[in-house]
Amino acid sequence: MKATSPKIIDAAPGFSLSEQHVVSDSDTNSELSSPPESIVDGHEDSDCLELSQIAGEKSTSSKGKLHTRVHGKWYELSKFDHPGGPVALDLAKGRDATALFESHHYFIPRKQLLQILAKYEVPAEEAKHLHTMNDKLEDDNPYEWEGIENDGFANEIRQLAVDYFTDLAKKRGISVLEAAKATPQRNFISASLLVAFFASLPAFVQGQWAFLFITPVLCWLAICNYWHDALHFSLSTNWRINAYTPYVLPFLSSPWLWYHQHCVGHHVYTNVPHKDPDLAHFAPFMREHQSIRWRPAHAYQALWWNYSLMWSVATGVGLNLRNAIRAIVKMNFNNVVPCQKPNMLGMASLIGGRVLYVYVAYVWPFQVFSSGKAALWALVANAVFSVCFMVNTQINHLVGPCSHTTSTNFYKSQVLTAQDFGHDSTFCFYFSGGLNYQIEHHLFPCINHCHLPALAPGVKRICKKYDVPYNYASGYRAAIKDHFEHKGEMAEKPKKQ
Repeated sequence: MKATSPKIIDAAPGFSLSEQHVVSDSDTNSELSSPPESIVDGHEDSDCLELSQIAGEKSTSSKGKLHTRVHGKWYELSKFDHPGGPVALDLAKGRDATALFESHHYFIPRKQLLQILAKYEVPAEEAKHLHTMNDKLEDDNPYEWEGIENDGFANEIRQLAVDYFTDLAKKRGISVLEAAKATPQRNFISASLLVAFFASLPAFVQGQWAFLFITPVLCWLAICNYWHDALHFSLSTNWRINAYTPYVLPFLSSPWLWYHQHCVGHHVYTNVPHKDPDLAHFAPFMREHQSIRWRPAHAYQALWWNYSLMWSVATGVGLNLRNAIRAIVKMNFNNVVPCQKPNMLGMASLIGGRVLYVYVAYVWPFQVFSSGKAALWALVANAVFSVCFMVNTQINHLVGPCSHTTSTNFYKSQVLTAQDFGHDSTFCFYFSGGLNYQIEHHLFPCINHCHLPALAPGVKRICKKYDVPYNYASGYRAAIKDHFEHKGEMAEKPKKQ
C-alpha cells in the first residue's frame, strides 16, 4: 500500500520531520593523525568523488527521487511535505544527513521522528544500489553514532533547549518552534539595520568620504544580524522567509554557495581535516590547520601586511569570486562538499548574481568617479566589509584550544571546536550578529541567535558536569590575540612533513 505524505503542523524549518507537534504545559579527544599523502596539501588537491564518477554501479538518486541516508538507513523523501521547504530537503539529497538530522531535531521526540522516517525507508535490496555523492569521505565518518540516543551529554543539551523554549512559549502564548525563532524585537532590529544600510547608499554612491567606511560596516551589521540566521532556518517558521530574504542582500556570498560551504560542510565537520571546507581557504598562502601542507609562503602569514591583505580580499575575491567560480565549474566546494546542481533557472540566477556582484562591487565606481577615487571605492569598501567578516569568524574556531581537537561524540565536538567571546559585551553581540556565542550556535544552529545568551549558562553547566572544555575569551582583543598566536604557530615549518 502506498504511504501518503503526512502534513506537518508546526514543525521546525530546517531538517525536521514530524507529523504534528503539540506544545505541552566517554568521549575521545585526540590529536589529528597525519593526512594521507594524496590530500597533504589540504582540500585543494584531494582525490574527491565527483558527480560524474558515481554514475556507474551505484547512483545517488533515481530521477524524481530524493534519497538521503540517516543513521545508516536510506530514505526516499520526494513525497515528504517538509516544513523547511525544498531547500532543506535538497541539502540532504544524496548525502549522509545524520548530523543535519541530529542537530535540527530538538523539540520532537526521537522515537516519533524515527517512526515518521520509517514510512519512507528504502527497501534493503534497493538501498544496496544507492550511493552518496561523497562516499569516499563519508565512509570515513569521524563520529560514533551508535548509542547516541542514550548519551548523557547529548540528551542534556537537547533537553536544555526543550525546557527553555517550552517555558518561553507558554509565557508568550505561541508554539515552542515559534519561540525558538526571531522575536519581534529581533526582527525590528534586523529591519532597522537593513533600512540604515540602504539609507546610506545615496551618500555612498555620491562619493561622500565618510560613507566609504560607514556603508560597508552597515552592510556587515545588516547581514550578520539576519542573513546568517535565515540560511540556518532560524529566522522564521515560514520556510519562504528563510529562503528568500537572503537574496535581499547577497553581498557576503551566494546563498546557494553558503548552504553548501557553511551548513552542509562546516557545521557538520567543524575543524575535521579534509572534511571542513573552511580549513583550506587560500591554502597556498594561509595555513590555519596542521592538515594543510606547509609552504614557504606560510612563514609570513602572521605578519601584519600579509594577513591584512588576505583579510581584505577574503569575501570580495575569495567567497564571491574564486570559491563561487570553482564550485560552479566543479559542482564541489573546496573538493570536500559536493554541490547539488541547480536547475537551469537556478544556475542562471547563480551566475547572474555573481556577475551583478562584480558590477556592484567593482565596476560602477569607474563609471562615476575619477580613476583614483573609483579605485578607492572599489577596493576600500570591499576591504572594510571583508575585514568585518574575518574578524568575526576566524576567532571562533581557529584558535589554539579548539583548532586541532575534536571528539567522536558529535555534540561534544561542537563544543570542543568552537570558542565564545565577549558574553558581557553588547558591542560584541551586535557587531558579531551573535557569533560570539559560537558554541551555542553550533549546538543549536536552527535557533535564532537572540536566544543564545539565555542558553549559554546551561551549556556551561552541562559542559562542566561532563568535563568538556568550554573555550572562552573575554572579548575581541583576547580572541584576536588567541587567533594570531595560533596563526604564528601554524606559520612555523613542522619538523616532519
